[in-house]
Amino acid sequence: MSILLIRQAPQGVPPAPLPARIGGHALHCRDGDSLPALLDGLHQARDTRPAWVLIETAVAGAPQWDQHGQALLAALEALPVPYIEMVRNDADALDAHLHPQHAPAVVVCTAQRDQARQLSLAIAARRLQAMEA
Repeated sequence: MSILLIRQAPQGVPPAPLPARIGGHALHCRDGDSLPALLDGLHQARDTRPAWVLIETAVAGAPQWDQHGQALLAALEALPVPYIEMVRNDADALDAHLHPQHAPAVVVCTAQRDQARQLSLAIAARRLQAMEA
């Protein structure tokens, strides 16, 4: 089983290194800094079917949400696995913009991306461990 982390990494800024495995499970990262990059990551999750998807929400303006919102909603609804969403505040949450039918398993809300990643990875590893027991 694997975990897919769709993380927001501004161009020109190298993302923080992460381990290749979490709790014995492969960790794959998809980096981007836009809603289209988030959409690409959701398509990758649909195609590769990791056990869990961790999503760092993209901060975007209303025109981007207007342009990409419906495609993001469709991709989120088609996600075949549970996901954890990481947001800086409630206004950045996918639900605030998309109103999906199904909710994330967990929403981690913190201003510190590194803390959100670590907590989300720990939750996913724990859930995977429970599935294996």
